[in-house]
Amino acid sequence: MTKNPTKIVLLFGALFLATLMGGYVYNTTTPIGENVKPLKDLGGPFELNSLNGPISLDQYKGNIVVLYFGFLNCAEVCPSSMGVLSAALSRLSPQTYNHVRGLFISVDPERDDLESLNQFTKYFDDHVVGITGTKQQIDALTKQYGVYFDIVDMESSELSYTVDHSSRFYIIDETGTLVGAMSHNTTPIELAAGIERIYAKSIAKQ
Repeated sequence: MTKNPTKIVLLFGALFLATLMGGYVYNTTTPIGENVKPLKDLGGPFELNSLNGPISLDQYKGNIVVLYFGFLNCAEVCPSSMGVLSAALSRLSPQTYNHVRGLFISVDPERDDLESLNQFTKYFDDHVVGITGTKQQIDALTKQYGVYFDIVDMESSELSYTVDHSSRFYIIDETGTLVGAMSHNTTPIELAAGIERIYAKSIAKQ
């Protein structure tokens, strides 16, 4: 059977685009409604509150940190994303797992109390902590990390409002530097591989 050269060209074009976009998502972040910003212009230290007291990024130096910004009344995206993170963590080698921490940062501090955040995150993995802060702290931190979120009124719902937000895993290396941003559509295998690569680089530096 003769192969159709047009189909072959289209197939390779699609594969190239998929590869390009995969690298693009990993190396940059694109907040909705804002200009694309490289990772080197995003990230940095912060301190928020957990059920067990203040949590700062500095206290996790030497570990790989995976940030996820969401809220507890998120019906589908946030729980499924945390499921991806949980599954990714379960795929890590024991050595890597011991040097990885997850932070679920609520962008809805008005409704998400620290006890509820703790219960939510511990359901997925003991290495994940739920944190939040004041509205001013959250506004500053989301801008710092290039995270989009917007409060949307829901007059016809039992909930007075919901939150539209970008959904990404932000990966921070052992020095506290933001080095990766992966879409919530990332598979557990891909996320675990990304974490393993960053941890391997940190070991190589020692």
